[in-house]
Amino acid sequence: KYNRRITAETDMTISGPCAGHARMTTSYDPAGVHVRGMLNNCAGGMTPWGTWLSAEENINMYFWNRPALAGHVEKRNYERMGIPAERQVWGKFHSRFDIGSEPNESNRFGWIVEIDPLDPESTPIKRTALGRFKHEGAENILNRDGRVVIYMGDDQQFDYVYKFVTRNAFMQGQEAHNRNLLDEGTLYVARFSDDGTLEWIPLVFGT
Repeated sequence: KYNRRITAETDMTISGPCAGHARMTTSYDPAGVHVRGMLNNCAGGMTPWGTWLSAEENINMYFWNRPALAGHVEKRNYERMGIPAERQVWGKFHSRFDIGSEPNESNRFGWIVEIDPLDPESTPIKRTALGRFKHEGAENILNRDGRVVIYMGDDQQFDYVYKFVTRNAFMQGQEAHNRNLLDEGTLYVARFSDDGTLEWIPLVFGT
C-alpha cells in the first residue's frame, strides 16, 4: 500500500529561501513554487521524523542547447554546474530541458528532496535551504542541543563537503513542528587544513 513511482514528471513543492524567487519561475510555474519531478537521484538519508531525503546529483546531463549559453542570463551559474552537458537527449524532445526555451528550468534541480515513504499521496518537497549542487548523500545526526545536522558532499571532482544545521530543535512526537525544520538553518562548507584540522565556514547570503 505504500508503493509509489516518482519520476521527472511527479509534482513537487519548492520550499525554503528559494521558493517563489524570480530565478525559479518558468512558463509552467510562473510563481516558482512547483516543479515537475526530480533528476539523477543519488544517496540520501532518513530524518528523525521518518521522511526520506533523496539527493539530486548530476542534473546537468539532462539539459540541452549549448549555443544558447553564450548570451544566457544564467551563464555564470550554468557554467559552474556544467549545464548544459547534453549527455541525455531530453532537450531535443522536451522544451523544458532546452535552456534556450526555458532559461530557469535547471535552477529547479540540484536540491535535496524530502519524501514521506508512509504517505504515497503526499507531495515531495525540494528543500532549498540545504543548497544547490551535485548532491552526494544527505545523512544526518541529532545534535546534543536537539538540532538536526545534515552532511552532504558535492559529487563533482575537486568540489566540497557541506553540512546544514537546522535553526530549531527536533521535538519528539511533534510532527507539525518537525516537518518544516529543513526550511530554516545555516549551510556550512568545510575547509580542510594541511595539519588535519577542519573549519566549518557558514555560507550566509550577503556576507
